[in-house]
Amino acid sequence: MNLEELDTPVLLIEQDALKRNLERMQEIILRAGITYRPHAKAHKSPDIARMQLDYGASGICCAKLSEAEVFAEEGIQNILITSPVIGASKIARLIELSSKATVMVVVDNEENLHDLSIFSAAAGINLKIIIEINIGQNRCGVEPEQPALSLANVVKKTKNLTLVGLQGYNGSIQMLKNFKKRSMEVQKAMLPLIKSANLVRNSGQDFSILTGGGTGTSTIDADAGILTEIQPGGYIFMDSCYQNVGWGNNNKIPFEQSLTVMSTVISSPSSNRLILDMGLKSISSDQGPPIVLDLPDAKFKFAGEEHSELFWETENSSLKIGDKVRFVPTHCDTTVNLYDNFFVYSGNSVNDIWPISARGKSQ
Repeated sequence: MNLEELDTPVLLIEQDALKRNLERMQEIILRAGITYRPHAKAHKSPDIARMQLDYGASGICCAKLSEAEVFAEEGIQNILITSPVIGASKIARLIELSSKATVMVVVDNEENLHDLSIFSAAAGINLKIIIEINIGQNRCGVEPEQPALSLANVVKKTKNLTLVGLQGYNGSIQMLKNFKKRSMEVQKAMLPLIKSANLVRNSGQDFSILTGGGTGTSTIDADAGILTEIQPGGYIFMDSCYQNVGWGNNNKIPFEQSLTVMSTVISSPSSNRLILDMGLKSISSDQGPPIVLDLPDAKFKFAGEEHSELFWETENSSLKIGDKVRFVPTHCDTTVNLYDNFFVYSGNSVNDIWPISARGKSQ
């Protein structure tokens, strides 16, 4: 099957570009002498997770418990859940998950530790804990230094729990366009994590993991040598937001665009205006409109949940009804969550279909 034969809208992966992105991240990590634990929320695909492990990943991150359950069922064995798991029902599921894979879970409060301990003791297991430190995201995370130490001391005193590391993530700096400013913000964000880690270790508690970072800071974090592992997600796909930030190294972007959405022209109301079968339900809009490929003079706007419009201000369109148009999403993660499958291609040939098995897993 070739691309032109696919029904649209359809989510596409250029296989060779994806492979080069995997290779490039592996090179970055090997040069730095650290590990990486990619965020599976970017792709929600066990097929891609297995590829990442083949390219040296130490395991995967999952933002939600339900994502982790999907990956464990598919045989992924080393999983960090990067958001707190709260409530009896979810903690029971977490304990069940721990029987299928090696699981670590993030915490930031004493009450959650107490609940995790009760369930772990009842199951006769020892649960691995990573304390999240607020390093500037101001979302989840205990405050640095003394509050972090106090929480670590609670872990130490609590049965059936073992502290294995600290997490420090600041998503607000991932898209800073100026590379120098982004680098400075990484240094600033790492200070509270370093101070917290030193306090906990000096109290006699040993752990091996300092985890955090993302695609936008991946090269900076790797070169800094503070984190023992980084958590990039979108590097495998990229999107127009990542393409618009500065990357240092003469602004050479280290990763390629491998993900696109293809749509079809379904109506031509006038010579300079076309209607496509791709709307708000087919490509993300949370970071703005997508970028149309190979049509530099075309303007885009959404025209509802199922439709969008291309128009030309000074010329007529050369496209006709039935023609295909491809777009770069502004946000790869939220676009992926709209689809059931990736269609994987090289050249013009479709090579494979990969299920997006964790799509919609938000609990």
